[in-house]
Amino acid sequence: MPKIMILGGGNCQLSAAIRCRELGISTVLIDYTAQPPAAAYADCHEQISTFDATACIEAARRHRIDGVLTLGTDQPVYTAALVADALGLPAPLPPQTAYAVTNKQQMKAIFDTAGIPSAPHRFLQRGATAAELAGLRPPFVIKPVDSQGQRGIALLPTAADVLAHIDTTLSFSRSDSVLVEEYYPNAELTISGWVQNGQLHLLSVTDRLSHHLPPSIGVCYGHRCPSRHIAHYMEIEALSRRITTAFEIQEGPVYYQLLLGSEGLIVNEVAARIGGAFEDIFIPAVSGFAILDALIWQSLGTAPDLQGLVGYSPQQPHGAAGVLLLFCRSGRIRSITPLAELLALPGVVAAGYQYQAGDLVPEIRDATARIGHCVILAADGAELDARVAAFWQHFSIRNPAGEELALPCSL
Repeated sequence: MPKIMILGGGNCQLSAAIRCRELGISTVLIDYTAQPPAAAYADCHEQISTFDATACIEAARRHRIDGVLTLGTDQPVYTAALVADALGLPAPLPPQTAYAVTNKQQMKAIFDTAGIPSAPHRFLQRGATAAELAGLRPPFVIKPVDSQGQRGIALLPTAADVLAHIDTTLSFSRSDSVLVEEYYPNAELTISGWVQNGQLHLLSVTDRLSHHLPPSIGVCYGHRCPSRHIAHYMEIEALSRRITTAFEIQEGPVYYQLLLGSEGLIVNEVAARIGGAFEDIFIPAVSGFAILDALIWQSLGTAPDLQGLVGYSPQQPHGAAGVLLLFCRSGRIRSITPLAELLALPGVVAAGYQYQAGDLVPEIRDATARIGHCVILAADGAELDARVAAFWQHFSIRNPAGEELALPCSL
């Protein structure tokens, strides 16, 4: 029985643990929490941080793993590459490439060298002055260079606000620098694909829809596939191929975030992983490509068969898909619609909660306030809209006073 180490045990990694069990593959789960959802399906759970590469390598040697993978989360991509490199295991990315797609300072350097369009930017440290932002137009977006889940990201109106916010953003980082960009008004697109032998095969183009609750920005509440901006597909495809070449990605999943605005397409971020909006569930439905199986077998050194993608284009996916990333107003949960009822709704193929009755939900500042998710499939956009509306008619989350806390949103 082969043995795979899975980095992360949350809802985004749950399907990987379940699928490995179905395939007869033993799993070692790495997650710092005591009872992550995926632990119920793993053969072993090591309570280790996925950011702690040294501890992960030690655990990998102790368990004599045959492969390592992660999905749905950014920073563990680098840890996975370090583990594979240390043990001589199959890996889609060498450590230097994995670092480039998980560190925004290195990422921006590659953008600049390759002439890939992105927002004008600076890197600042503690003690920076307003003069270091000269030439950038406000408002500004400040980001950690090595975090995830929108932690530490803020939209700020002035240079003085940026300087005052550096310590807050650095509190979510292991670096001594922050990224500051010009804000680019946009529609955000996410591009998922699979690279084999250096060739990019695009799988989906989705709209990434976000809450705008200043100073928070980019807190995603939903994805819609296909994108309403699919008319820009040729530009999207060309830019995606340029990214793949610039980062020298030869194998595995990719996930690119593009911004479409008045000055055209620019690149927001690049990742080499399956996305965190449950792409492992909806991509097989819209493309016919079993991306999770491909990731699992790739981690064991077996390249996937791409014949099923011959003739396929994300311009004409096999149906429509919507992912609702659920948020609510802050408050304590008295009751929430049972998952079994959600899974019985038309088109709902997956759902899960991160908060339960009795929990206190914080204000929305980043993705940690997400209370759950729901994946909905449909024949086309009109049916998807109807099924999303039916979901919101059924879903409810109430506080002890009986007040509705849900924040309905359309896709």
